[in-house]
Amino acid sequence: MDRRKFILTGISLGAAASLGSGLAIWGWQHSLTPDSSNRDLVLSALLPALLYGALPQDATLAAAELERTKTAISDFLPFLPQRQQQELNQLFNLLANRISQLGLTGHISSLPDLSIAQRLQLLNQWRDSYLALLQQAYHGLRELLYGAYYGQSEHWQALGYTAPRFR
Repeated sequence: MDRRKFILTGISLGAAASLGSGLAIWGWQHSLTPDSSNRDLVLSALLPALLYGALPQDATLAAAELERTKTAISDFLPFLPQRQQQELNQLFNLLANRISQLGLTGHISSLPDLSIAQRLQLLNQWRDSYLALLQQAYHGLRELLYGAYYGQSEHWQALGYTAPRFR
């Protein structure tokens, strides 16, 4: 993180803190509730970055793959433990909110407005961060998104995987 980004992040976090603890507590409690539009926004922004190179070159086919993967994620989420569901919902809601997104990413513009290169850089920063919370967010998202994408049988051939046959 360069000096300018550090100062901008500090100023924005200071402004957000000055709004008052009541608003922060209210927002924190409501960030645990699932919101499918926030989940869709974040997944639409991060899936193309995380699956960069694995998606088909054709934009129509790539969009269909992304929609199928988002559906697989939505279908899988209820099978996760309640605590993990809440953490993922909280992450999706915080990344969809501009103020909390600024604190987590260092970018004022929304995630879909960032270029693929900036999204990849953001994910790499989370992976290599000294904050365990950002590392946990990266690894949780990565495992969920890769599992939903590569869990579909049509992607197994690209990996050279064949499913075991049971008699």
